[in-house]
Amino acid sequence: MYAQLYTPLPDLNLYLDRIQITKPAKADLKNLNDLIYAHQCHIPFENLDIFEFHKFIDLGIEKLFEKVILRNRGGYCFELNTLFSAFLREYGFKVQLCTCRILRGKDFIPPSLHCGILVTLKEKLWFCDVGYGGPMPGGALLVEDGFEKTYWGQTFRIDRADSYWWTVHYVSGQEQEKILQFTTMPQKPVEFLAPNEYCSRNENSVFLNERLVNMRTKNGSLSIVNDTFYETVDHVRTEKKIPSPEKLDQLLKSRFGIIL
Repeated sequence: MYAQLYTPLPDLNLYLDRIQITKPAKADLKNLNDLIYAHQCHIPFENLDIFEFHKFIDLGIEKLFEKVILRNRGGYCFELNTLFSAFLREYGFKVQLCTCRILRGKDFIPPSLHCGILVTLKEKLWFCDVGYGGPMPGGALLVEDGFEKTYWGQTFRIDRADSYWWTVHYVSGQEQEKILQFTTMPQKPVEFLAPNEYCSRNENSVFLNERLVNMRTKNGSLSIVNDTFYETVDHVRTEKKIPSPEKLDQLLKSRFGIIL
């Protein structure tokens, strides 16, 4: 059972084809940022297996590869960040998973139900995430108190919250919105089996109660929340109700590349 969590990535080149990028020569910061952005633009965040079909979410590397790479699907954090970490490791990066909790829209401390990635480059630690529905950094963030970086018109800041947690903020003008917190204690894939079980099966989980699909575009983003489709282009957002299951299927296929 547990061995499936640690199997090597089946095919690096097929993964590169899926995110439509040619393998650069080095495992460095520039190429890490290119890979993160390409991943966000081509592989959607989505919980359709949970919301529509009440399926068990298998975190085995081969199962994730078959779903996300071979069947052109997306996934949520435990799927996408687990698979992307295996991809980065195969690519040559020094990678570890980390525990996170989502703060956006909350005025309380929520349980740790999110998975992130930490990459070590030249003895510096960088936070990466391709498994959060947004807003998410379009590149890596240096784990350093007060570090601020703008990617693709969006600015993010990292602050040390206490001895254990770091906070990622989304910065808009003079406003800062808390997005998530993470710890730098290394985590093995097995540590996420329990939170994955909760998120995919517990009746209180948002993923069982709301349809969520999101993907970055070159000038904005696309998203579906329940029966509403949102499109943001150059910071201008429009919304449209999805009138039927047939229209939903067409929208998923035409705009997100998802065929259920």
